[in-house]
This record gives sequence, C-alpha cells and structure tokens, in this order.
Amino acid sequence: MTRRTLIPALVLLAVVAVAAPLLVARFRASDPAPARTVSLSMREYSFNDTNPTLQFRPGERVHFIVTNEEETNVLHNFRVVGLNVDCGPPMKPGERREVTVTMPKSGEFAYTCCTHPGMGGKMVVAKK
Repeated sequence: MTRRTLIPALVLLAVVAVAAPLLVARFRASDPAPARTVSLSMREYSFNDTNPTLQFRPGERVHFIVTNEEETNVLHNFRVVGLNVDCGPPMKPGERREVTVTMPKSGEFAYTCCTHPGMGGKMVVAKK
C-alpha cells in the first residue's frame, strides 16, 4: 500500500470509528420503551370490580388487555375517550381485546364500555 492510498484509508477508518457509536446510540434511542401491561376485566357492569382510577406518566406506553368475563350473553366494549381508542365490535363473553397507547403529556381521560353508559373509570396522566 502506498502512502497515497494509506492516508485516505486511515481517514476513512477514523470517520467510521467516530460515527459508528453515534449511529448506534441514535437507533437505540428511537426504539420505543417496553409497554406497561394493564389488565382490565369487564364483569357485572364494571372494570376490575371497582372501575379504578389508573395513573400513568407522560410518554408512557401502555398495553391494555381487556377481557369480557361475563358468564351470560352480556356484550361489552372498550374505548378511551380522547386517546383515539374507539369502540370496535362488541366483545362476547370470553373475548379479549388488546390495545397499546402512548400517553400524552398530561390530562384526564375516561375509559368506558360503549355498550353500557356509566360503566368506566378515569385515567390520569401526570408527572409524579
């Protein structure tokens, strides 16, 4: 290898050595954080027996697993008002729906059953 080709090769190696860790860090930062799983069972016109208030942090990814646990032919549904989680088709007993949502900066949101007015609770997104 001549001096004429050696210098450009060394410069290229130096650039790669500096740029590679920066590119790897950038791609790692863009990977979404794992979602927190929240299970909600629908039975006797309530979620988890008490329609609990759910607390989340801004930007948190939440994976909802919602199950209709009625023993009779009662249909339920699930939506989150204001977070683009719409009703979808009614859920028969034993059916479940999974939805993943990234929480906004702040606010209070209602989660409800579209089929039964009054069945639902509150979600609060705030810094802790």
